[in-house]
Amino acid sequence: MEWEYFFDSIEFWYNTFVDWYLSAPIYAQVLAIIGLITIIALAITLVYYVIKGIAYLVYYILKGLYLLLKYIGYGFYKLTEGFYLLVSGKSKITKQESAQRNIQSNITFHQNYILEYCSECGRKVSKRTKTHFEKKRMAFCEHCGTPLTLNHALKVVSISH
Repeated sequence: MEWEYFFDSIEFWYNTFVDWYLSAPIYAQVLAIIGLITIIALAITLVYYVIKGIAYLVYYILKGLYLLLKYIGYGFYKLTEGFYLLVSGKSKITKQESAQRNIQSNITFHQNYILEYCSECGRKVSKRTKTHFEKKRMAFCEHCGTPLTLNHALKVVSISH
């Protein structure tokens, strides 16, 4: 019964509008069509921006929750790491210290093992050539003239061991 009343009221208002529209002069009919198109366009635009706003709101809420949980977990990790270092008595190695250790070991490696002998002629490389190689990362063998680069020297090291 309620549906019948609903459809009857829609039919009544539709018929009222059609009677008014047909009895109006032509310029009023044109203005009414323009007004209806404008109202429909504004309604569609409003619905679009409301849906877009809700989507942005949900996106940024989820992104915020993700970052919040991520940094809570990171803080928990740092707290347990600090507690472990405190209990074990170890000190934390920073990136700068580990980089310095790598550089020192590379320098020691280059000074002690690289360019002891030329890979082409097999003769011992002079101290002057070693010094030049350490400064420029490239030198020539004094005996055969072979260019000794860092890659070439590393191959020599891997062969000699």
